[in-house]
Amino acid sequence: MGSWIRFCIISIVLFGCKSANENLFQKNKLFEITNEIKLSPYAMQLLSIDNEKEQLYFLNSANKPLLKWSNSNKVTINTIDGKIIKTLGFDNDFEIKFYEGFKGTKSSQALIRFKDPESGFMDIFFTYELVKNGSMKKIVDNSYFQYSLIKESFDVPLIKWTGVNYYWVDEEMDVWQSKQYIDPFNSKVRINTLKKYSD
Repeated sequence: MGSWIRFCIISIVLFGCKSANENLFQKNKLFEITNEIKLSPYAMQLLSIDNEKEQLYFLNSANKPLLKWSNSNKVTINTIDGKIIKTLGFDNDFEIKFYEGFKGTKSSQALIRFKDPESGFMDIFFTYELVKNGSMKKIVDNSYFQYSLIKESFDVPLIKWTGVNYYWVDEEMDVWQSKQYIDPFNSKVRINTLKKYSD
């Protein structure tokens, strides 16, 4: 644990660890939406890390609110309310336990740990606020829907890591787009839902 904290503090001093804001996320390289994707009945989403090429993730299993997704390279993510709470195959895999999500809460506490190097579980605190409402298009069929933009501020005091994530949700509180920071070195993920899961 001590070496992990020293590593994070040195990196913060050298490179900075600024809180995220919406403008830090730029448009990522586009994925071609084929007719097969448009006609598919399966839940799927596009994911890009640090604005690299988008990759297609399919839903593997669902035990609401937990959804498990994977891509063709067997990289997997687990999500709750659109939030990535576990990864397998990322450069620095992580796990969040006891995540409550933003539905019906203004603040919550969970535990987070990183795998490389192993950090052990650390407290992470979340607060939420509604930023705005608006209208946006779905990627697959270009139909419009009304969204609410939810801002998630987080703080991991032990390693002095703070940031902001964003979630665009529809009237049923399902996430259609999100922008999330996934490690203290400002690696960021953009997720766009192509087809949402419905039970």
